[in-house]
Amino acid sequence: MIRRALAAAALILAGAAAAVADEVRVFAAGATMAALEDVAPVFEQRTGHRLRANFDTVGALRDRVLAGENPDVVLLSAPALDALATAGRLAAGTRRDLGRTGVGLAAPLGAPPLDISTPDRLRAVLLAAPSLAYADPARGATAGTHFRKVLAELGIADAVAAHAKVVPFGVDGVRAVAEGEFALAVSMATEILANRRVRFVGNLPEPLQLWTVYGAAAVAPASGATGATAALLEFLAGETATEAFRRIGFAR
Repeated sequence: MIRRALAAAALILAGAAAAVADEVRVFAAGATMAALEDVAPVFEQRTGHRLRANFDTVGALRDRVLAGENPDVVLLSAPALDALATAGRLAAGTRRDLGRTGVGLAAPLGAPPLDISTPDRLRAVLLAAPSLAYADPARGATAGTHFRKVLAELGIADAVAAHAKVVPFGVDGVRAVAEGEFALAVSMATEILANRRVRFVGNLPEPLQLWTVYGAAAVAPASGATGATAALLEFLAGETATEAFRRIGFAR
């Protein structure tokens, strides 16, 4: 009798756990990709919820939410979150800062050191590069949009265009450098530091740098910050996630 009672209780508890377990749908910018993938198994193990992430450029994901798609949580840049909040697409009181990162350059692991510490030295490196990739500004890529402005400010937009290629996603450019397709890639620093098959040349020099804060928030209309959504937002604000974001270059 006791064994049967214990077995029945176990089934009831298992059923209850299954009932509260849920899937959290996330739209996440490429700058946050490596950290989120790193901590997803920990989140799932601790909470029983499943995390399903869709990664793309900030602009592409922002526009999908503005057009009516309803993920549970978004991890985007502060300007994109501001736009969603203005449109009434964020659940009030759910926004969490994840940290900030800058725009940098990636090179193959075996490449000689490059000095991009000043605008003039960056100009020389960009002009000398045999090939270069950056993410598509037309798709709302933060680094790609900024880099195009940098080229114009340095007065080398036409010269660099001869050996530069626009790729859909910053992560694509970094990966292509790792695979030997390009000599350099411009992307958010976190996307570069997360890839151990490339070398982080450095951030763009301060006069030309763009520091971007990223954050997480629940999307509205939805259940709000309850259940699995609230669990993820709480987890992202905790020590495990904070450390994962710090490892790829996010600074609080």
